Amino acid sequence: MNGFHFRSKDRWIGDMIPFFWNDEYHLFYLPRAPEGRHCWGHIVSRNLLEWQELPDAIAPSNEPNEPDAIGCWTGSVVEHNGVFHCFYTGFNPQNRYPQTICHAVSDDLIHWCKDEANPILVPDERWYEPQDWRDPFVFFNSEVGEFWMLICARDKRVAFERRGCVALATSPDLQNWQVHEPLWSGSVCWAAECPDMFKLGNRWYLIYSHGVTRYRWIADWNTGQGTWDKSVNRLSIWNASFPDTFDTEFVAAAKTLFDGKRQILFGWIWTLEGDSDFGARQWGGHMALPRELVPQPDGSLAVKLPEEFENWQKENANSLNFQSCETLCGSWQLADDSVTANSLNGVSVLRCDVPDDFFLSAKVIPKGEAVEFGFLLRMGDGKGHKIVVDKNRVALMHWSSWGDVEPRLSRPISWREGELVKIQLIVHGSIAEIFVGDKVSLASRIYEPKRGWLGFYAANGEVSFLNAKISPLSENFNS
Repeated sequence: MNGFHFRSKDRWIGDMIPFFWNDEYHLFYLPRAPEGRHCWGHIVSRNLLEWQELPDAIAPSNEPNEPDAIGCWTGSVVEHNGVFHCFYTGFNPQNRYPQTICHAVSDDLIHWCKDEANPILVPDERWYEPQDWRDPFVFFNSEVGEFWMLICARDKRVAFERRGCVALATSPDLQNWQVHEPLWSGSVCWAAECPDMFKLGNRWYLIYSHGVTRYRWIADWNTGQGTWDKSVNRLSIWNASFPDTFDTEFVAAAKTLFDGKRQILFGWIWTLEGDSDFGARQWGGHMALPRELVPQPDGSLAVKLPEEFENWQKENANSLNFQSCETLCGSWQLADDSVTANSLNGVSVLRCDVPDDFFLSAKVIPKGEAVEFGFLLRMGDGKGHKIVVDKNRVALMHWSSWGDVEPRLSRPISWREGELVKIQLIVHGSIAEIFVGDKVSLASRIYEPKRGWLGFYAANGEVSFLNAKISPLSENFNS
């Protein structure tokens, strides 16, 4: 099955729980379900491109008083001494603590046995509110020689309504847990959902979500650049980068795994109500393309498309023949797989007929202080979408014949005049994703029109599109 925007044939994909083992990428996920009645779905891949569906891993209990009688929500998987441990959120709004931490074990990642002691952890009301206690992320912290569990919680000591925090519990053996004060409490959001923590280079990174997925970082505390308070098992100060987000809210609840070489981020793309570009967001959708996280000298994290997708395109791509494209306005110098627009006096647009679903790659050289460039997607009858790339942002907006409107979504970006900018544009079913310069990505839904021509455009300067290659994508898209 094609790994470009996977979803099951009969259900939408929500929160993902990634785990890498024995050269396989396991993605446990929450299918869309009414009233929070989620189970854990399970898919596996060896190459990030082709996914196999496996039996559901964890399902709600049939006993009405059990902590997970209504739903099994997000958590994590870890291996210890040859046993796989799943820690997940049990949901039962009839109980004193509606969200609790539950535990199950397996010897094959497919068949799971729930812990008779569930729930194994409930909110410690010395520090935390009793209602929000979910999304346990467990890993072995080699810096301190113990297992850590990060939990989405709310700091009851904070008067401000945005008291979402990341709670911390520690254990020597995955059986006996001690709850501590918050690892991080920043008064940034209502709840810091789906926390994740990992080390890249000499920095630790903390990821959390509240609609959009954000991150903070701290220097390795063994270097003396970070502060480690052993009395409460807490790190401070967590630094923010700009931007401190991955993509936009359309890549939701993203979490990571380490495959021995790379830290890879997995998220999902919302559907919109009524299959309308103007509909309200609906929980659950398709799997977003994975993003490889690349640490930068200033502590920020760049994102890039993993090489598996680049290699797939190289094997399946044809050069885009610009000689067959049509100049709609402005001045264009056409070659077989490259084209240059001279648009000092306004805008130049080139129309190209392409498959409805495609993967486009190109190198772009923009010249000019105010220059911008981009793409017109699925254009026809005065409708379509526009992707803008300038020195400040990559943005997506609805096409308007009257002139540009405010972007629906945007991401900050910067590049130098004359720099070679790498572009990867994927349009697939109702999803559009763009990766710019191995630094920034943006994803969204584009429901209407369902087909149309592709436009290259440039404004206020000279822009060269080089080595443009295009690959048709499978029509098998479960929309």
